[in-house]
Formats: sequence, C-alpha cells, structure tokens
Amino acid sequence: MVIFAKSHVELHNIRANVERVKKLSDNVVGVGPFGVGLDGLLTWIPGAGELYSLGAGGLIVLDAVRARAAPMVIIQICAIILIDTVAGSIPVAGKAADVLFTGHKWSADLLTNHMDDTIYFEGTRKEVQATQEYRDLLARIQAGKEKRRVVFLG
Repeated sequence: MVIFAKSHVELHNIRANVERVKKLSDNVVGVGPFGVGLDGLLTWIPGAGELYSLGAGGLIVLDAVRARAAPMVIIQICAIILIDTVAGSIPVAGKAADVLFTGHKWSADLLTNHMDDTIYFEGTRKEVQATQEYRDLLARIQAGKEKRRVVFLG
C-alpha cells in the first residue's frame, strides 16, 4: 500500500531519497561533467544492470507517487526509466548508452523540479482553505502572478 506524504518533513525525506538514487545511479564517480554510477557499472554484468535500473527507477516512481506528483510527470518518469533500462540491455551499444543516458538523473531532476513548482499545504483542503495564507495564494494565482500547483497533504 502506498502511503502519501502527510508533512513537509516527509517531502524533505522523499527529496533526499530521490537525490540519493540519482547520485548512486549516475554519478558515484565523476570526472568533469561526466559521471558513472551503479547503473553504468552493473550493465557489464548480464541482468544486473537491468535489475538495478528497474529497481532504482521504481524507487523514484514510488517517491513521485508519495509526493503526489501530477500523473503526466509520473508517466514521463516511467518512460525515461523504461528507455534507460531497455537501452542498457542492448549488447555493446547499451554499455555506452548507460554511461551517456542518465535516466535516473533525468527522472530525479524532473521530480524535484516538479516538487519545487508545487506548493504543499499540511492539512485537508477544508482546513487550509480557511487560512489567510491560502486565500492570498489563490488571489496571486487568479491574478496570474503565481503558476504553481497546490497540493493538500491532509
């Protein structure tokens, strides 16, 4: 059973998990702008690279759901992970693809940017709608000054 984040602390932990997967997958060893992570290293062991890629990608997808990401963002993350996994399974060319195509990094960045563009309120919609903070935000959104997504964590 998937449990949605209920607080800003849980959202912070989700972001930390996503950043950890990103670093382990695509940048354990960095040289300039390039990095190699477990995804690229495990691709040399038959089956291990694909298993790792799907597992790490699954963690990012789970965290996206927990962070209540928009369905289209979750679909994009799944597509990136699928491409990353399939590309890594191609003999010889897949090895280079796993080093150059940093799918976990792209997915993690997509999720964290989406979280940055979302305003999270602790509490239910009814509780939050009674606050001045929410009414001020709603006025800014209606005036076109704010283009953020609002999510209620309660």
